[in-house]
Amino acid sequence: MIVSLMVAIPRAAVTPRDGFDSPSIGQLIDSGISIPSGITIGAKDGQSRLWVLEDSQGNRFGWLARTFPDAQKSIGYRGPSEAIIVLDNELRIASVGLLSSDDTQEHIDAVKGDAGFFQQFEGWDWTHAPTARGIDGVSGATLTSLALAEGLALRMGGEVPSLIFNQPLDLAEAQLVFEQAASIDTDSGEVFDSENKPMGYVLRTGVYSDDLTGYQGPTELLIHLDGHEKISSVRIRKSFDNEPYVDYVRTEYGFWKIFRDMSLEQLSNFDPIVEGVEGVSGATMTSQNIAHTLVAAAKEHQRKLISAKTIKQSVPIRWSWRDIVTFVVLIVAAFAQTTRSNWTKRWRKVWLVTTVLVIGLLSGNLLSMALIAGWSAEGIAWRLAPGLATVAAFAFLFPILSKNNLYCNHLCPHGAMQQLVKPRKVSNRIKSALDGIRKWLHRLPGTLLLAAYLAIQLVPTLDLSRWEPFHAYLFRVSSMTTIGFAVGTVVVSRFLPMAYCRFGCPTGFILGYLRLNAKSGSLRLADGVVLVLALSVWSMRWIWP
Repeated sequence: MIVSLMVAIPRAAVTPRDGFDSPSIGQLIDSGISIPSGITIGAKDGQSRLWVLEDSQGNRFGWLARTFPDAQKSIGYRGPSEAIIVLDNELRIASVGLLSSDDTQEHIDAVKGDAGFFQQFEGWDWTHAPTARGIDGVSGATLTSLALAEGLALRMGGEVPSLIFNQPLDLAEAQLVFEQAASIDTDSGEVFDSENKPMGYVLRTGVYSDDLTGYQGPTELLIHLDGHEKISSVRIRKSFDNEPYVDYVRTEYGFWKIFRDMSLEQLSNFDPIVEGVEGVSGATMTSQNIAHTLVAAAKEHQRKLISAKTIKQSVPIRWSWRDIVTFVVLIVAAFAQTTRSNWTKRWRKVWLVTTVLVIGLLSGNLLSMALIAGWSAEGIAWRLAPGLATVAAFAFLFPILSKNNLYCNHLCPHGAMQQLVKPRKVSNRIKSALDGIRKWLHRLPGTLLLAAYLAIQLVPTLDLSRWEPFHAYLFRVSSMTTIGFAVGTVVVSRFLPMAYCRFGCPTGFILGYLRLNAKSGSLRLADGVVLVLALSVWSMRWIWP
């Protein structure tokens, strides 16, 4: 039931993730990009998904790109971030900004405020996809900044706009072959019928090859692929060659028949000279150029596909020294918990201080409702944050597979802080005051957890990091309110032992609920609440998907 509730957490999705809409000049400025006055955003090239930037005289100033949808799977602390990129006329990165992010506001502000982070991308060649391996993240907002960098690397290396053939695809061109076509994805060229079922593809060669010249100039072709991704037909779209030579080729059925039923892979390996393609009588140079253009476009298309697949499969795991130290602390804690090692008073304090320093202040690898909600909705950022992902795995698996709550007992920095200030003896006045309300206080963490879950179902963009004090350990980006919250709970624990852990921690409640114990085989009140909540959430999703 807990897993089903986590899966049902909606994405924050503060902005559309298709990357189709043209950004505005205002959004460019808000993202931190300086743009000269008089610059406007022109038409979008459908295949490369780049917008042209024009100056006041209508001359091309450069290009503009967004990283969605490619970057939507690069998850940060709570969700993905989208970059906006300005390219010069040579397709080199001039500047990068943060267009939108589903992460917490503190992380977003920290990334936007670090100009040095964005300067690392300047000069990158858009046509060659790099990796984000050598990028330095923003201190305190490492996950958010590295997710943005990884998304940028995934977006790069795709198609580039043709300066000669810059007319995007339209539905009418698809309907010349796919008569029942109702829509076309101008980015990929995929064609759909009225029921939104895929029918095939239309690819234009101009974005892959526009430098091969026939008698007088290059030719752009439309390649139509059927549902099995075989070539059903090829048509001349635009040519700088002379008439009537172009028309001779256009009407020569035997020439086009050579390429029918080929896959793009077969076409990319096709050699017109070896295969004896002599061309169309009276238009030899034009037809031979068309044949070589088809092969060159197919080769480039295949290269792009392989390159994109390789990049997405080879996104590296970023092990930093903080992750390695975190992993060592985890192993020691797991060993101590499973072997039930007796901690002397002296070494116990050393361990508590180590937890605060390593898990809390140095690495910031803490669990929280915000993190659990974000990763449940978006996916786990295990490549960018292997240390934090390992902490989460240990925290959830130990209670389920054993009777031990490893995270709360040995790994939570805030719990360690409360243990370090724990009073030796509780005053009788405090004990007396608690006697009447202790039962209700123990219900507070579960109530807070339920309220947070319902709230994020209604408002997916809600920042749950403000509901707990854990964000204070990310002191480089946390607000004074969060730090004050954390300090306040520690002060209370100086008089009331482990006050926040016992009477206020929703994250600890989840782990405690999952812990294997003598009553795990019987139904409890919490089980009923979880069951009713899961049934209600999924029923609502079924009624209003």
